Amino acid sequence: MKILISYPIKLNNEVALINELMTSGEWDLFHLRKPNYSSNELLELWNKLDNDVRKKTVLHQDFKGSCHSFEEVEAIDGQLPYCFLSPIFDSISKQGYQAKFDKNELKAFLKKKRTIKVIGLGGVTAENYTELLELGFDGGAFLGSVWGKYN
Repeated sequence: MKILISYPIKLNNEVALINELMTSGEWDLFHLRKPNYSSNELLELWNKLDNDVRKKTVLHQDFKGSCHSFEEVEAIDGQLPYCFLSPIFDSISKQGYQAKFDKNELKAFLKKKRTIKVIGLGGVTAENYTELLELGFDGGAFLGSVWGKYN
């Protein structure tokens, strides 16, 4: 599963970029995350997205599945279809936000039986996505590696 997370601040031609990226066939879901947007600004952006893009969009402000430890993942198992576990690699969009997990511990944890899908977040790129899957993640969430080209 490949999830694209929106850039946290406004970009030039943002709606066109989101629509283009999300209709490319590369992405399963789009997380619309604009922490400094008002409800009206979010609604305005949402209304400009193509209908097909809206069907794949999750409002991230309401998402309760951001985890930073194995214990947090276990605590919400069975409550959500998926969660993010981060940071897996050094962040691209957040300077100084370093990879937190030992790869052997990740592999062991991700082999455990659970109902929630665990999506890797933090420094995920096209180049390390395969490694993420080999560690046992159910997918990856992309932010800085995609939006860095446009800001």
